[in-house]
Amino acid sequence: MVTKFLPLPDNNGGHQRSLAIARRLAGLGDLVLCGYDDGTADRAGLRDLGIDVRAVPWRVTPVGVARGMLATRSLSAARFWSPAMVETVRGAADEMAVDLLQVEYQQMVPFVLDLPAKTSVLDLHNVESALVASYARARRGVPAALLRSESAALRRMERRTIGEFDHVVVVSEEERARLPAGARSVLVCPNGREPSVVLPDAPDAVVAFVATMGWAPNVDAAVWLGRDIWPRVLARVPGAQLLIVGKDPAPAVRALAGGSVQVTGTVDDVTPYLARSRVVVAPLRAGGGTRLKIMEALDVGRPVVATSVGCEGMQDLVGRGVVVADSAGGLADAIAGLLLDPARASALGQAGHDAVVADHTWDAALAPLLQAVRPC
Repeated sequence: MVTKFLPLPDNNGGHQRSLAIARRLAGLGDLVLCGYDDGTADRAGLRDLGIDVRAVPWRVTPVGVARGMLATRSLSAARFWSPAMVETVRGAADEMAVDLLQVEYQQMVPFVLDLPAKTSVLDLHNVESALVASYARARRGVPAALLRSESAALRRMERRTIGEFDHVVVVSEEERARLPAGARSVLVCPNGREPSVVLPDAPDAVVAFVATMGWAPNVDAAVWLGRDIWPRVLARVPGAQLLIVGKDPAPAVRALAGGSVQVTGTVDDVTPYLARSRVVVAPLRAGGGTRLKIMEALDVGRPVVATSVGCEGMQDLVGRGVVVADSAGGLADAIAGLLLDPARASALGQAGHDAVVADHTWDAALAPLLQAVRPC
């Protein structure tokens, strides 16, 4: 299995998905996991799960990116290119015959294209070309042009490579529609959740937005929330508080802090912040894939107010824990309505938890993948 970063601690959506897959593949046979260590990886924890960990230190340099551009012809893929990762992946593959090659993310494909394996799988957490195109639509001028160029480069890579895998995995039917032609087999495996317990009802009018706050779509969402949506909520619920929770907040996100808005930065555990919150929000205007943070909130009994983009791929949860609105006014009304009606917020959160347990566990989500690769 080849992925961007070693997925423990599982403190973001990509790590949670990769870890869920790795745990289940380790139950099928001897799993070798190749990935970068950014200095925070819990290698011992992964080994305790029976996984053979092959880590490469995460370093990005101008010279390395330039070499990566020559190898991959994509700027985002170039950031993940390194001779050390090539050596690590090839060395692991040379040790024994590979029954299953599981690749996470399009950017890691250049490391594995000519590796022999009985079965090969590409798991696309996002269709990257479409994701970057959505960033471009939210920008103007030179940034938009650069993003359109990168989207085109990723699209060319997708067209060249997806037909090389026995199975391509996407997280929703919408993502399936964004794939270029040429895949031999497409499996839809949405994101999931290991069920936990419902938290006690929050006593105060607190709202949380939990996400990686350095990721461009989340930065845009946080700024929109803080500048355009939150003042409308405060007009109806003057004592309300907003928690913006997540690592690496961009300067524009940090600038929102003050008054009724708290920007936490990196936290060890989001559970205390969810426990304080009566409502969780996902006000995204760009992006792809599906939002694991929505399921995390629903699982602990917190209702979610989201945009259509924010809850893409999880439409079955609308009305079962999720309320959808796409304008600043509509989102503010939905948030304020739940803050002012704690009983309704509690009931909607419980419905969300029940829906996750019934339909969105990792075992259910990953069943098509495991059925396709399970040894006979």
